[in-house]
Amino acid sequence: MLLSREKVVLVLGAAAAAVILLLSFVVIPGVSRVRALSRASVLAEKDLAELRRMRPELANLDRKVRRKMAEVNSSANATESPLTRLTAAVQEAGLPQSAFSLKSAGPRTGEYVNEEAFDLKMENLTYLEAVQLLTRMEKGPLPVVVRSVNLKSRYDDSKYLDATLRIGFLLPAKR
Repeated sequence: MLLSREKVVLVLGAAAAAVILLLSFVVIPGVSRVRALSRASVLAEKDLAELRRMRPELANLDRKVRRKMAEVNSSANATESPLTRLTAAVQEAGLPQSAFSLKSAGPRTGEYVNEEAFDLKMENLTYLEAVQLLTRMEKGPLPVVVRSVNLKSRYDDSKYLDATLRIGFLLPAKR
């Protein structure tokens, strides 16, 4: 049998072990979890405040996307190919057929729209003609997006330039 003094030491040792285990597995991880969650909530509040500041811009972008989707859907029933329609649009902008070349660069599928990419290469353009063409492409009746523009000044005359445009012709996705 254990003496009363041994019982007290045994109970105190068990209590100390229980306290150490409680601190190791419950209190310390709980405190670190609370700290991590408080940091995450501060970051989430900052993100939410930033989204609230961006709300007008997001609404504006949403309107632009809806307009572009309306253009895509309205032009979906056209009988001409995208290449033919783009060639006609470039010629309507005032560039003769001999001044540019338009080549397909492959399709890209998306969730809401598909895109047929084209490379438009032009030579001997003025800067004004290039800007007018870009404006006409972006704001014109065709559902196109200008993905990239590469302008190079001509080596023989710096008033003129050579331009390469990557144009995405948008088509509705078939779901």
